[in-house]
Amino acid sequence: MAVQESETNPRDLVKRPFSGYHSREITEHDALLHETGPGTPMGEYFRRFWLPICLTEQLTDLPKAVRTLGEDLVAFRDKSGQVGVLHRHCSHRGTSLEYGIVSERGIRCCYHGWLFDVDGTILETPGEPPDSKLKDGLFHGAYPAIDLHGMVWAYMGPPDLTPDKLHLDFFDMPGVKFAPFALPYESNWLNSQENTMDPFHAVFLHGTDGQHFKNPSIGLAPNIEWRVTGDGDGMVYMSVRRLDDEWVWARMNHCFMPFQSFVPTTVELPTPTYYNAAIYLRQHIPVDDRRSILFGWRAYGTDRTIGPDHTQNGWNLTDVDGQTQRPSYEEAQRKAGDFEAQGSIWYGVARPETEHRGTTDTGVVMIRRLMREILEGDLPAAWPKPAGRNGDDPKVWKVLAQDSVINVKRRANTDEDWDLLTTVGEEITDVVIDGSDRFDGDERVDWIVARIKEIEAKYRG
Repeated sequence: MAVQESETNPRDLVKRPFSGYHSREITEHDALLHETGPGTPMGEYFRRFWLPICLTEQLTDLPKAVRTLGEDLVAFRDKSGQVGVLHRHCSHRGTSLEYGIVSERGIRCCYHGWLFDVDGTILETPGEPPDSKLKDGLFHGAYPAIDLHGMVWAYMGPPDLTPDKLHLDFFDMPGVKFAPFALPYESNWLNSQENTMDPFHAVFLHGTDGQHFKNPSIGLAPNIEWRVTGDGDGMVYMSVRRLDDEWVWARMNHCFMPFQSFVPTTVELPTPTYYNAAIYLRQHIPVDDRRSILFGWRAYGTDRTIGPDHTQNGWNLTDVDGQTQRPSYEEAQRKAGDFEAQGSIWYGVARPETEHRGTTDTGVVMIRRLMREILEGDLPAAWPKPAGRNGDDPKVWKVLAQDSVINVKRRANTDEDWDLLTTVGEEITDVVIDGSDRFDGDERVDWIVARIKEIEAKYRG
């Protein structure tokens, strides 16, 4: 049967009511940004960093099968205490080492007993003749691995480009402790990472029923400014809200390219608060192109890391509501969180050509453009340097995320008050970035606090 075609321009057809017939096509995802398997541009960028593989508590007397960046791996801690991350399938005949035997040194394949050290050295091939040289000219695939604050990390990139191990300034904060967590998501990693630069979603997803903050001001449209930081290696946004006629809340989120993000508290803060540091230090790591794991630490233990119950963090567990899958489909429909919102984006992978973006998506557009420029070679500072290239001391990554609540009285004119919020946000952002560039440790925090107090005094009114 011949199909009668409309003479109307297809672009005009989708602008009419009941246009479902004309808008059925789903465009392809952005392969450059979403795909992270071996040999892909984004995958090779990821492989230049140390990456979290699993939680330390998951390494027992049994191996742990993991999948990262589309590679099947096995992690283990041998009986001498060494941590290993190896290609999962035995070099001999391909049996999975997830069924291997953790040994005094390395891991032994269950099938024919080959023994592999953590660096891939084949220590024994017991089925071979005593004079066999089979193992001498062969190494099993292995990656360097470390245990850092309750999380196992591996470097999966070119050995001669291995960077310094991750060193956040948080690690040096007096009294700070870390509760590690890992949250599996059925969606592409970028859905979660770009969400960190989307402050407007909090107004609708988190602000309607107190899922995160008790104060209803989270549901108010914030005054927002985004900035690229560190010559292209990161981004921040400053979100300023008026809590009432007396108090203003300035909240700053921060992310490093390509997978780290830092989020302040999810509880109400006392008035005034001049610097409450980030309490969630997160890494959005691809399992493959359809799944990801949000690894992170919940920082606690100091008077600048105020937050919820840090004991509620672990595998598929965190003390922030909405970050994990709801117990039932009905509950997810009635109270959707980040898990549902991010995971349901076009079956788990964003499709930019299908989107109809608005002004609230400015941060998402910026982070996508920034990543594209990095992969195209326009921002070399965003690539980590090999170890030893930063001078005598490894680079310390400064976390910029913070909350401040300061006394700035409401101006009578609405437009004037909105402009005031813009000014306050810009000046606090300048202070945090400037102080982080100039100082370290407590000196950095003290300088930032002093400057924020000066801003409060100048605009108190």
